[in-house]
Amino acid sequence: MSEIDSYRHECIGMLSCPSSFLPMKRWQHPERAIPIYRLDEDAFDAHSLSGKRGDLLLGGGSGECPALCVSIPEAFYVYTHDDWADWSGLRSSEVVSVAYWTMNYAFVLCEGYYRLGWQPMEDTIEVWLAEHILAFVLREYPETYSCWQGVNVLERDGAICRKPTAEEREL
Repeated sequence: MSEIDSYRHECIGMLSCPSSFLPMKRWQHPERAIPIYRLDEDAFDAHSLSGKRGDLLLGGGSGECPALCVSIPEAFYVYTHDDWADWSGLRSSEVVSVAYWTMNYAFVLCEGYYRLGWQPMEDTIEVWLAEHILAFVLREYPETYSCWQGVNVLERDGAICRKPTAEEREL
């Protein structure tokens, strides 16, 4: 059981991670997709993930894949609004995407993301993934997420993400 299973959530997407090192049996498919979850309740007392209702998580924490939390709607303000620094006291993009993985898992995951085009000297992995996730939800769920989109265009297109199959939604 994954830590995400302790909280109300919905799997809304899958993000490819073709790492050679992913050890989990459910990732034996060549795509090696990691779930993107929407938290439907606060998860502040969690051990391997944390977020508020509405936040997006890449990975489900212990028992699955270490999580990356993308704060919603804050991430949209940081990445798509010119005046984001004035919004609610945000000081940097680090505030809106937080990784809950160890150095070992960072290596495992980043090796796969490097294969998909991540360049470590251009962006942190948290920024690169957050922009892909935001672009994905804007494309696939515009009725829910476009209300927070600003005038600035995201640098990533979300092409490494897709909607989950019916079977993946149930995992």
